[in-house]
Amino acid sequence: MLAWLGQPERAVQFWLGKHCVLLAWLGLLLAVISAPHGSGISLCWFQEATGIPCPGCGMTRSLSCALRGMFLESVQYHPMGIMILALFLFTAGQSLLPKAYREGIVRCLQSRAMFFNALYLVFVISFVSFGVVRALHELVATRL
Repeated sequence: MLAWLGQPERAVQFWLGKHCVLLAWLGLLLAVISAPHGSGISLCWFQEATGIPCPGCGMTRSLSCALRGMFLESVQYHPMGIMILALFLFTAGQSLLPKAYREGIVRCLQSRAMFFNALYLVFVISFVSFGVVRALHELVATRL
């Protein structure tokens, strides 16, 4: 595990890789064009198929609300929305910087690879754990 956490190239891939930049731009675009309180159309195929919310359910509305300064509503839709919006803004924003600045960010990530890889792992575990707890809560609530 320590060897995995210490890999500098993994930190850069997790935080600033091409897929991350694309996801950040798409997430921001979706947040901009989406109505803060939803459009009445469910985007979550998992919830449509199972009736159980996925770990990301509410994220689009949360991002849309946070982008518009509606922070309380954002947290109510998804508690990690504001943090993910900040991450999307940073990731998308750094992609617009001149190459010298981007390389400086990459060097910073690489020099602190253990920290950034551990932070990524904590983020993923927190996100999935929140989703599991919310899904179990929903199951118990619908069974009663």
